[in-house]
Amino acid sequence: MRGGCFQCPVGSTVKDLKKQYVFGPVLSRRLGKSLGVDVFPEKICNYDCIYCELGGTTKRCPAAGDCLPVAAVVEAVKERLREIAQPDYITLYGPGEPTLHNCIGEIIAGIRKISKGPVALLTNGSLFWMDEVRRAVLNADLIIPSLDAGGVETFQAVNRPTADVTFEKMVEGLVALRRDFRGPIWLEVFLVEGITSGEDEVRRIKQYVDLIKPDRIQLNTVDRPAAEPHVRALPRQRLKEIAVLLGPACEVISRD
Repeated sequence: MRGGCFQCPVGSTVKDLKKQYVFGPVLSRRLGKSLGVDVFPEKICNYDCIYCELGGTTKRCPAAGDCLPVAAVVEAVKERLREIAQPDYITLYGPGEPTLHNCIGEIIAGIRKISKGPVALLTNGSLFWMDEVRRAVLNADLIIPSLDAGGVETFQAVNRPTADVTFEKMVEGLVALRRDFRGPIWLEVFLVEGITSGEDEVRRIKQYVDLIKPDRIQLNTVDRPAAEPHVRALPRQRLKEIAVLLGPACEVISRD
């Protein structure tokens, strides 16, 4: 499931990695000034979400050589931090799913040693049913996983996961993460009009949110071109109604 480390092309330097895989800081709706860090040289994800702004997933699992090396990533972040004011967060993205990286825990630990600011992990939350993945991310300061559906059929329709990731395992993993992780968890709920926007589906999602017990619930919908052309955004008013149903910890983060 998790591949070996990427071999830097001959002649590559930390400066090259910094330009390619460390970006920003950018102004984030959720994280303020966020310095983004990629852990793969291309999109690798065990989901193929219909709403993904990066397009369809062509590589579902890292092969040997796909994971960027820990030392190079940490050094590239260190070099960038020398050039800028301390960002509000250093944020691990992917591209794709960062917990597929076989050394994600070492990357988190390495960045925390060189940064005065917190490390955030953006993840689809699919692999936390695996003990080793949960243990690997416990040094993060903030984890933002996703829950995009309230049942098996909608999970398959929206997230299109690999065969080893079931809806039950995904939810089980998020509940286990809440038990083991001492920092804040902000759960992103990404909804698609006509698929996960109905009252019954929202109530099912709420049941699982109540099990996971995140510190915040961040409600989102499509605001950029999606992987599938039929994907539509929820109207702002509907998002506000759903936020009320999900409770006082829920905030709408989608753009107006």
